[in-house]
Amino acid sequence: MSLFKWSDSNEVYMPEIDAEHRALFQIGKDIEQALAAGAGIELLKPMVEALMASAEDHFAHEERLMQAARYSAFEWHKRQHDAVRRRMLTFLSSLEQGDPDAPKLLLEYVSDWICGHTATTDRMMAAALRNYQRKRARLTAA
Repeated sequence: MSLFKWSDSNEVYMPEIDAEHRALFQIGKDIEQALAAGAGIELLKPMVEALMASAEDHFAHEERLMQAARYSAFEWHKRQHDAVRRRMLTFLSSLEQGDPDAPKLLLEYVSDWICGHTATTDRMMAAALRNYQRKRARLTAA
């Protein structure tokens, strides 16, 4: 069974953020399938780098939205992103050094993290962003 199975518990109810999350899940699933098929570092490294790049783009997007809305929990949320950024670099380094467990450990870490993060932290952020958008809409309509 895949570590990267999308479910309703991952929805934050912001279509563009949910689409980015789904893309991260798909990259995770692709890496998982490549690993199961016996892929070596020459195939896995660019896939892990693509996961990291996609995650970075997504984190930067969320951070821009939170800053624009003056989200009160921005620093807390960003610290979570920063922790993942650091951990993924560590896993990439281990992979480059030939650690055979690095890809599996990366997938387990990212899967656990993203499921917990979307279900709680991102849902809190999304609720605040939706409220901010509604407030702005009311102010511009007035």
